[in-house]
Amino acid sequence: MSVSMKFCPECNNLLYPKEDKKRKILLSACRTCSYTEVAESNCVYRNVINHDSDYERPKDMRDAYADPTLPREKGVKCPACNHPKVAFSLINPRKSLARMNACCNPSCGHNWRDDDESIA
Repeated sequence: MSVSMKFCPECNNLLYPKEDKKRKILLSACRTCSYTEVAESNCVYRNVINHDSDYERPKDMRDAYADPTLPREKGVKCPACNHPKVAFSLINPRKSLARMNACCNPSCGHNWRDDDESIA
């Protein structure tokens, strides 16, 4: 059996499974508009990702300047080249708010922790 994602014909957003308790059927419903349709299959998948308690983000962010998903902070200068913009990531958000910083100057690539421990 092949399962594929379905999209709303009204607004092109993803359709999600929704139970119709009165009729005891499964629907595919849009969360943006009011569109619903009877689901083709009663099979629903759920993807759960569990991280162990010692999960930690990578400590080396050499190419962070090219990663558009990382937040940037202007006004914090790189201690190696004095570039006025850095990217940052929380090292382990479950345990502390310590930050890993990376220079946004592609020719520098310097990384450091918010407690000034240089690692690169």
